[in-house]
Amino acid sequence: MAYERLDEALKMLNRRQLLELDTCARCALCTDLCPVYAESKNPLHAPGVRSSKILSLVNKRLSLWARLLGPRPISEGELEELAESTYHCTLCGRCMEACPFGLETHELWLSVRSLLNLLNQTPPRIMMLREMLRENGNPYGLDADMRLDWADYTGLEEAPVKDRAEVAYFVGCTTAFKAVNQEIAYSIASLLNELNVDWTLLGEEEWCCGSPYLLAGDREGAREAAERNVEALKARGVKTVITGCAGCFRVMRWEYPKLLGGPLPFRVIHAVEYFSEHITSGDLKPEPLDARVAYHDPCELGRLGGVIEEPRIILKVLTANPVELPESGLEGRCCGGGGLLQAVSDELRLSIVDARLRQVSELGVEILTSACPSCKLTFSDGVRERGYNLEVLDLMELLARQMGL
Repeated sequence: MAYERLDEALKMLNRRQLLELDTCARCALCTDLCPVYAESKNPLHAPGVRSSKILSLVNKRLSLWARLLGPRPISEGELEELAESTYHCTLCGRCMEACPFGLETHELWLSVRSLLNLLNQTPPRIMMLREMLRENGNPYGLDADMRLDWADYTGLEEAPVKDRAEVAYFVGCTTAFKAVNQEIAYSIASLLNELNVDWTLLGEEEWCCGSPYLLAGDREGAREAAERNVEALKARGVKTVITGCAGCFRVMRWEYPKLLGGPLPFRVIHAVEYFSEHITSGDLKPEPLDARVAYHDPCELGRLGGVIEEPRIILKVLTANPVELPESGLEGRCCGGGGLLQAVSDELRLSIVDARLRQVSELGVEILTSACPSCKLTFSDGVRERGYNLEVLDLMELLARQMGL
């Protein structure tokens, strides 16, 4: 083992994170709230055990005792266990929200993935995904000229790609390329057309937002994606960027300034924020329906992104029978669709979503909505695999439908 490289990787953890690891490894209060551990019951998947695994490496190589008595060896098995623990995680942030000490565990787990990336311990399927990102600009390995195919598939008549515009709709890879989500793009575009907004798409110039790079521990790849997208948006004079993807939203709004070292020249908002304003102002007047409709908070939009009230403003206008799910808002239960878990264990992803769907089913919900294409994809897979009698829609799809679009 190249211990020089290992020691360099461990030094990526800053002093605050080392203190967090020491605290986290001695506590287990969040364990039962972890969606992965709740389904797998594998101790390696518990947040506190993950911290203890990392701390063990640090203590063996960089602690005071290591400096006095010499560093101790690390086995390949220890690194493999750490990789399994770190990637069997949806990065939902629930452990962070539950932590009585206020530890920034979401940032900590991302740092550990960066550490594993430096040590070539990233799982093979995630390495393949990252290679497709580098070659094609999306995690699905599809050509850039297919980014606007969704407009043809959905029958959208106006899908502008302008040289200049006030507003840009950043579609995102999971919406543009996954058939189950393409109606989300149609709905947002149709709503913008309904409001006569001066808006544009980036078309083939849109690149992956960079979120999968961060989830794979590759901050340099994420920075390159950020630079590319920001330049494309700046060239069009865009003042507002709207995205319907919770992952794109969180990364562009909160991570881009850190990756690029300064504020963005435009504001980034999620579609539910944008259209809730127009519902409140009376610009949009959807026809309400009688069905029992529930909203599931995407982790990256709600707990990690701070957007909680806006989707509920929309939902209350769309139905006379809104259903508030248990474990919602800041305490929202993860659907299982985050953190690249599907690439590591799709069976575990489906077990996690099944737990959430059981809660939904017990409340007699007829339409389940969310505001994240990964959530919609995961719920749709869960409904199909487990046979639930439930319609799954993005909130923007339901809004467009009730607007008659």
